[in-house]
Amino acid sequence: MSSLEDFQKLNPEYKILSIDDPDFKKYGKVYTNYDISEVTDYMDKNVKISSPANFYTPTNKGLEAIPVIQEMGRDIYAYMPIEAGECTGQSTNFSAIEYHQGSETNIMLTDVIMVLGQRSTLDTKGSYSPADDGQTFFVPAGTVVEFYSSTLHYAPIKVHDSGFSIIVMLIKGSNEELPADFKSTNKRIVKQNKFQLVDPSRKDKIAIGVQVGLTGKLIEMKPLDK
Repeated sequence: MSSLEDFQKLNPEYKILSIDDPDFKKYGKVYTNYDISEVTDYMDKNVKISSPANFYTPTNKGLEAIPVIQEMGRDIYAYMPIEAGECTGQSTNFSAIEYHQGSETNIMLTDVIMVLGQRSTLDTKGSYSPADDGQTFFVPAGTVVEFYSSTLHYAPIKVHDSGFSIIVMLIKGSNEELPADFKSTNKRIVKQNKFQLVDPSRKDKIAIGVQVGLTGKLIEMKPLDK
């Protein structure tokens, strides 16, 4: 039995699709032409999976110096300045959505669950229910995937009890702090090129001004113990 089948058996209340499913194509593109072995080696030697909280850094100079990262930057971002950093952690639920102007490229170092949706749904309804409006995908370790700017996403849900580890690539400056004098009527903006809404359970984010916009049942999954 595969990890996807094992995970689905453990979480039967959710419909978890493979990235080979045709529905995935509206959210992103999978790349199979990149050798990520140097990225994997770097992460194994230099980055531990965070616990108990998730950890994310927009830019890691060590990662950005790896030739294949720059190759992806040229191919996917057409020579726009890019950044690459790690996101690791222990998420078992999906409590926020975000999007960016420009694609986000992820390199999955572990198996992960991604809950994805379309911004057009959010903009039409004014709110968003991940359980009702989104779709859930199992993305295996070693996958390189570009998520389109129209794709709603957030940090992965872990498949294995040990946690998750991915690389996040974006246009340079994304997810950095906004200037102190920044003003906008768009209440979804939380950082540079980061638009976010959260579930009512995220009291930590609500306390710092992030808007509530998620409705419906909170997606919560059980990880495999291996």
